[in-house]
Amino acid sequence: MTALAIYRAALRDLLSWRRLIPSVLLVILPGAIALIWRATMPAEDFDAKVVYNVITSGLVFGFALVILSVVFGTGAALQELEQKTIVYLLTRPISRRLVLAAKMLAALTLIIATVWLSMTLLWLTTLGMSGGGIGPLKQDLWILTIGALAYTSVFVAVATITNRALVIGLFFAFGWEFWVPNWPGSFQKVSLMAHLRVLAPHPQPPSDMVDIKELLAALSPTTISDTYAWTVLLATTAVALVTAFLVFSIREYVPKESAE
Repeated sequence: MTALAIYRAALRDLLSWRRLIPSVLLVILPGAIALIWRATMPAEDFDAKVVYNVITSGLVFGFALVILSVVFGTGAALQELEQKTIVYLLTRPISRRLVLAAKMLAALTLIIATVWLSMTLLWLTTLGMSGGGIGPLKQDLWILTIGALAYTSVFVAVATITNRALVIGLFFAFGWEFWVPNWPGSFQKVSLMAHLRVLAPHPQPPSDMVDIKELLAALSPTTISDTYAWTVLLATTAVALVTAFLVFSIREYVPKESAE
C-alpha cells in the first residue's frame, strides 16, 4: 500500500454520500442566502458588496471553513480508530508520517474544494451579478486555502494527542474563535480567525444597535499587521504539523473498543 493509495482511499471515503451532504449544503447555503437577501429587499437598497462582505466573513470564513476543518481534520487521525482499522493500517510497510500526510491531504482536498465552490457561488450571486471584478474572489480563495491548512493542521495535531479532539475542536471553533477576536487588548493576536480577517478584510455595515461584540471591538482596535498575520499563520501551521507527525509516529493507537 502506497501513500497515493491511502490518499485515494481516504478521499473516496470522504466523498461518500453520508459525508458529502454537509459539504454540499455548505456550498449552496451562502449563495442561497444572498439570493434570498436580494429577493426580499428593494433593488435600490441591495448593496452587493455589503452582502458579499457580511456573508463571507460570518458564514464562509467564520463557520464553513472552521467546521469543515474541525470535522475532517480530526477525522484524518481518528477515523481509523472509529472504524477499528487503525492496527491494520499502521502495520502496513509504509511510514506513519506518510499515512498521516496522505489522510490529511485528502481532508484538505475536500475542505478547500468546498469553501472554494461556496465562495465562488456567493461571488456569482452578488458581485458577479453586479459586474464586480474578480479581485475580491481571488483574494478570498487564496486566504481560505491558507486558513484551511492552518486550521486542519491544528486539529490533526490535537487528534493525534487525544481521542476527544472533536469536542475540543468544536469548543475552540465556536467558543474561542468566536469571542477572542473581539476581546480588548491584544487577545485577538491568539486567534487564527483574527489573522485571516486581516489578510482578507471584509468591513461590516454599521448597526443601529450596538451589541457586546461591537463594544469589545471598539476597545480593541486591530493592531495586527499583514506581516505579523502571515508569520503567525505559517508558524502555527509548521508547529502543528511537526507535532502531529511526531506524536503519530510514536504513539500507540488501538481501536476504541479495545481501549475500553
